[in-house]
Amino acid sequence: MNFLERLYGIFFQPVGTIKEIVREKPIWQAVVVIIVTGLLTVTSNYRFTMVGTDFFTSSSGMPDVGRLRALFVPMAVFGSIFIAPLTYFVYAAVYHFLAEILEGKMYAKVEDNVSFDQIEENNAEIEQKASGEKEKVVIGTAKGLYSAIGFAKLPMIFMVVVNLFVRLLNSRAGLILTYLFLAIFTVWVIVLEIIAIKENYKMSTGNAVLVYFLPYIVLVVLFIIMIIFAGATFISIFSEVLKNVPMQ
Repeated sequence: MNFLERLYGIFFQPVGTIKEIVREKPIWQAVVVIIVTGLLTVTSNYRFTMVGTDFFTSSSGMPDVGRLRALFVPMAVFGSIFIAPLTYFVYAAVYHFLAEILEGKMYAKVEDNVSFDQIEENNAEIEQKASGEKEKVVIGTAKGLYSAIGFAKLPMIFMVVVNLFVRLLNSRAGLILTYLFLAIFTVWVIVLEIIAIKENYKMSTGNAVLVYFLPYIVLVVLFIIMIIFAGATFISIFSEVLKNVPMQ
């Protein structure tokens, strides 16, 4: 597949396209998708353009923060070009580690006259002849996962259309519509990323879902533990203060 075929396939043949991506590992194409999708999505948002918004205007008793408007677009551009690709690198590293713990299949080879689908079923280690030469087809790599989850971000490009359309609506209706479609496209992206994990490591759907959500579950549990610890500490200190208060 070439780049355009992969873009088309993500929308209309996601499973087959992601299978091809994790084998071929077009990592720089994935970086382009991440950057361009992020740039178009963020810069099309009316909050980051010259379209008026109360957040950037001064009001009685408040400092004039209108000049902050000029900082948001450069910050958004910098984040889309540099921060977003690095963030996906961290995602791929974490998911790769978790997939290995859950016994995801890390390697596979292909041999003459045997289809890749047969290899996936038998989990065999064989070789494939390509252009007259033996060539390894390796799956279960962090590079393949990065490429797949990078392309999985592509549905967010539709937020550009949504962001432009909400300019025609009042602020409340526009906000509701924005969050509605943002939720829809986010779910779409999550499904594609789970497929990427599943196809890259040849895992069951259940294990792929667990790998995807486990970091978030851990963060939530850690947050709850911190809240409980902070609450217990506060209660302990408050109790000591009350003990030292003289009673009249």
